[in-house]
Amino acid sequence: MSIILEVFIYLATGSFYWWWTQNLTVFALAPNLIFAAALCAAILAGPVKAVAWGFFLGLYADMLGASMFGGYALTYSLMAYAVYVLKRHFDMASPFSQLVAALVLSWACMLFYQALSLSFSSINPTGLKIFLVEPFLNALAVPVLFQVFYWFKRRTGVL
Repeated sequence: MSIILEVFIYLATGSFYWWWTQNLTVFALAPNLIFAAALCAAILAGPVKAVAWGFFLGLYADMLGASMFGGYALTYSLMAYAVYVLKRHFDMASPFSQLVAALVLSWACMLFYQALSLSFSSINPTGLKIFLVEPFLNALAVPVLFQVFYWFKRRTGVL
């Protein structure tokens, strides 16, 4: 039963991200809710499930994009593993640490994806406006999405 609920949460997250980017962007900017969901799942779940969530959410982000396929899946999987290593040393359940982690990991993931993209396909996918503003939007979205995921974990036992 829990796998069905996790698939439902995965599909709901992807659908909400798609709807948000289609309807609620301001100056063509929106928080990357796929990144935020991967970070929240990495904070709440164990190591294997966190990397799986990061991989499948990254795969969803790859399907939405037109550039290098598999880049986001690799990036979010590595990010989930890094969060697993970091949460042994830091309290990742507090909103301040989530803000800081979202800010730092947003830039790290963007730079890693940029390096992958330049190495393998010689294109520049990230604009300066996205690089400068999106991490702050992600930092604001992560604590809110964490509370939603935490509520699901408490009520249903998923993640």
